[in-house]
Amino acid sequence: MENTITVDDVDTDFLPLIHDIIKSGERENHEPQKSAQEISQKIQDLQKKIDQARSDIRKLPGVQYNSEQQLKAMDDLRQSLQMKRQLLLKYRHMYSFDVPKY
Repeated sequence: MENTITVDDVDTDFLPLIHDIIKSGERENHEPQKSAQEISQKIQDLQKKIDQARSDIRKLPGVQYNSEQQLKAMDDLRQSLQMKRQLLLKYRHMYSFDVPKY
C-alpha cells in the first residue's frame, strides 16, 4: 500500500509558535540571557515546522502540475463523468431481456 499524504495531514498551524516567540520577546526585559536562548530555540522549532510543512506539501498529489494542467485534467474528468452518467441513464432505460432458463 502506498503511503500518500493528504492536505489534512499537512501541519500548517504556525501561530502558536509565533505567539510563543513574541511572548518570549516580551519577557526579555526581566531575564535577557534566558529569554534570548528561549527565543532562539523557539525560532529553530518554528523553522523545523516550516521545513516539515514544505516537505509535506511537495509530497501532495498533483503539486507537480501547474494550474493550467490541473484545470485541464479537471475538465477532462468532468467530461468523462458526464459521459458515464449519460451511459448509465441510457442503460437504465433500456428494455430488459428475459434470460432463457436451461
